Amino acid sequence: MQGINQIIRSKSFISLIGNGLGALLGVVTFALLARVLDKGTFGPYLIFLAIYGIFETLRVGMVMNALVRNLAHCQTKEEEQEVIGSTQFITLVLTAIYTVVIVLLYFIFKYFDLFTDYLFFFKWLILVAILSAPNNYATWYLNAKLKVAATSAIRILTQLIFIGLIWFYIKDEGTIYSVIISYAISHLLVSILAIFMGWSGLQFLVKYTFKKVTEIFHFGKFSMGTLIGANLLRSSDTFIIGSSFLGSAGVAMFNVPSRLIELIEMPLRSFAVTAMPQFAKLNADKSFDSLRYEFEKKAGLVFFLLLPIAVGCFVFADWLVIVFGGKGYAESSILLRIFATYMVILPLDKFAGVLLDTVNKPNLNFYKVMIQLAVNVIGDYVAITVFGTLESVALVSTGTFFAGMVFGYYQLHAQMGIRMQNVMRYGWQEMKLRSLRVINK
Repeated sequence: MQGINQIIRSKSFISLIGNGLGALLGVVTFALLARVLDKGTFGPYLIFLAIYGIFETLRVGMVMNALVRNLAHCQTKEEEQEVIGSTQFITLVLTAIYTVVIVLLYFIFKYFDLFTDYLFFFKWLILVAILSAPNNYATWYLNAKLKVAATSAIRILTQLIFIGLIWFYIKDEGTIYSVIISYAISHLLVSILAIFMGWSGLQFLVKYTFKKVTEIFHFGKFSMGTLIGANLLRSSDTFIIGSSFLGSAGVAMFNVPSRLIELIEMPLRSFAVTAMPQFAKLNADKSFDSLRYEFEKKAGLVFFLLLPIAVGCFVFADWLVIVFGGKGYAESSILLRIFATYMVILPLDKFAGVLLDTVNKPNLNFYKVMIQLAVNVIGDYVAITVFGTLESVALVSTGTFFAGMVFGYYQLHAQMGIRMQNVMRYGWQEMKLRSLRVINK
């Protein structure tokens, strides 16, 4: 009983519960919007989220990891305030640059009569970026201070407010404006709370130094590039489909099964985050044989854990898309079956990126993501031009992740001697060992 209590009170368990609840609320949000909005409205909203997501990835990549790393090395309150002020300064500078870029793009697109259906997005993109800054910075700061419960609470509160607005406002209005306004309000209210609680870092903005800002910039540039590339990789399908003859309805149809796959990725990310400190410790101790074995074992284990889930998604695809998106999305079940074929590749691809970062090769992880992005963008355009179907675009995704996995494991074999056959062998051995422990108990 004491052991169980220790597990429940651990930060890892609280983080897992928080992420799980956040994922569940994400499902509820997506399912509600899929039901209260028609496809012609839901599709543009997804495009709006994809555009905003790219900018948010820019802020996360440049600021969050640097904030976590630098706060961990602070010895005094003054040093901590300098780090917070400097990261907050970078956050505001990035937001200002983003605002200028969005304004310029608006006038360029308007002048050349491009993307006219989405021009109204631009003012809302700027507003949401500004309103969400204190809210998002608070989650980075709380995460850096290992305040896991507060981090989860602030994310969940944002989702709960948005769900409430969907139920009491959006379902009656049913317009793209009502959705975006509600999204902005949810961030505004939580940002006000973050400022009031002192989590936003704005009170220490005057403490920034040019030296610390420069140090943080150089640390975050590769991480930022990798995260932006990964976000563009996810968003490129949405942009390309939305700009083609398939339109916003095609975006909505494609995103229902895509979001299901993203839900599967959440526990995968948790496994990767949990494994990274152990990998880093072994690398720092120069225990390279142990590091190689732990990587091959854990990557293989997660592969075999996700394999039955992928099979289940393939078999029950029709039922899953109806439950998730409603009967109007029943025909997207074929897309989920295609996505299920690359779901098993995801653990191998994700762990490859984690280990490349761990052994101080973030540039190779960046190149891996850029290769995937190039394959996906070129493949999507060819698929739409030649075949003109969502199924062909989905098939490109399988090739995209396969290309990243091949590059990642080629580099890991060259750098660390990682072997794919060992990943399968040690992973299966660990899977059997853990299964026997559960059965015997």
